[in-house]
Amino acid sequence: MERILSLQLQLTAFLGLLSFAWGAGDIYYRAAVLEPVQFSDLTHSVSDVVKRNLDIYETAVKTAAINEVDIIVFPECGIFPCEKAERKLLKTFVEDIPDPKLGYVNPCIQKEKFRNHQILSKLSCLAQEYRLFIVANTFDMKKCQKFETCDADGIDDCPSKDSKCPDDGVYFYNTNIVFDRKGALVTRYYKRHLYFEKTMNTPDFSQDATFSTDFGNFTTVICFDLIFKESVEDVEKPAVINLAYPTYWYDHVPYMFFATPYQQAWAITNKVNLLAANAHMPGTGTLGSGIFSATKGALIYTHNPDFRTKLLISNVPKSVDKDYDIELNPKRFFLENGFQIEVEGEEDRNFGSECTIDVLGEARNSLYNYRCHPSRMDNYEFSKLEESEGTKEICSNEFCCSLTYKANSMDEDYYLAVAGKPLEFYDTFSYGIESCLLLRCEAESGKPCKHFILQSHTVFEKVEIKAKFSTKYIYPFALDSDVRLTNKKHWSFDKKSRIVYENPEKISSLLFIGLHGRLYDEDKFPSG
Repeated sequence: MERILSLQLQLTAFLGLLSFAWGAGDIYYRAAVLEPVQFSDLTHSVSDVVKRNLDIYETAVKTAAINEVDIIVFPECGIFPCEKAERKLLKTFVEDIPDPKLGYVNPCIQKEKFRNHQILSKLSCLAQEYRLFIVANTFDMKKCQKFETCDADGIDDCPSKDSKCPDDGVYFYNTNIVFDRKGALVTRYYKRHLYFEKTMNTPDFSQDATFSTDFGNFTTVICFDLIFKESVEDVEKPAVINLAYPTYWYDHVPYMFFATPYQQAWAITNKVNLLAANAHMPGTGTLGSGIFSATKGALIYTHNPDFRTKLLISNVPKSVDKDYDIELNPKRFFLENGFQIEVEGEEDRNFGSECTIDVLGEARNSLYNYRCHPSRMDNYEFSKLEESEGTKEICSNEFCCSLTYKANSMDEDYYLAVAGKPLEFYDTFSYGIESCLLLRCEAESGKPCKHFILQSHTVFEKVEIKAKFSTKYIYPFALDSDVRLTNKKHWSFDKKSRIVYENPEKISSLLFIGLHGRLYDEDKFPSG
């Protein structure tokens, strides 16, 4: 098996040189993202858990290299199960990761210095051996000295070592690391916005996560960061048109907070290539990965609770200003027991009709029972579609949306929902929004959109939604039955006020469409 892989890699390198000589690499690079079913059995030693997950990574890297990949992205919490990571346990395996901006770091070459760094050494050597960039997520540990008063009566001041140092004398950071083709660490990034991660610490200093490659400039953020303004500012830096995005995303209703619709919308609105690698844990609503471009949307994606490890590969345009008609040459693999199984086309869907925890209860098995999480929509105004065609207009806090539509029937419940008020998230965060949504959902006890349905048979021939937004950050969404991204040829967005859906073939059922404006400067965060 190893000899076959070696011969394949030699042939790939030769073909790659020919491709470069012919100029094919001038307009695109080749990317991969991994959505793994993680090994998370903590009855095994921590070292064994880490090794088994790194073995999955190694299979992915080898498969990617055979397929001429330039960069591969791994998910948040892919090496160790974050939800089980108590601080005491973290100390047994988390590594102290140097800042590569302060000096050269290459664990695969500097073997003696990094002999106790299982994760850094493995990833560095994989990047070096297979000559590609690796973006992975792990934890960083930084020791600190807690502030102690040296004068009990307070007469004399004593300089503080670190007044914010945790009681156990250690900072733990949720961290992205990036290795270049030679195995050198080129970027280290700490997650800015933690998602109720009690074991992790929030960095209180500025960071620059940009890194250069021979195929373009990148930056990187982690999961929940993508909701907030700093991530937008990161990709607005000159010449940064690619975002490497490890995530452990929890699907939330309404559907714009499902992983892949949000990833696609973010790439389109912010004019970047987005390489999104999510973990695969259906019981927490954690799934949905893809490679997205600013002009074409999804180049390849997966969003399906099928309980399998998936590797996605596609060519990616180097420019976001021109809609190059490049050959994508997409590849989809299941990775199982060290082997790769190539899959043609999308997977068959494994969704039920409903998914929310408040309807179905907690998942009995986090791997085999898919669940999504409800978000409050108290700030939305609703109007139910009663006829198979018509027009509607709703206003909320002086923000108004209009809808024009035509469907083959209206025997399922659809609502126009409009919000011009802040969105409350678990009574913790508040997001500034202007939102217009047409969505499939059902009422309960007089409350519209109490239940969100994942399947529909209603066929819309045309939908047009318009509004006057007070922000330039307007995210477009279009989703079909069974959580399939609506084919981009069926809808268009003018990037300022209008989304239009047309379905002349009448072959697909629309689940959700809308525009979600973000007023980032109106966001409010918990104090302390």
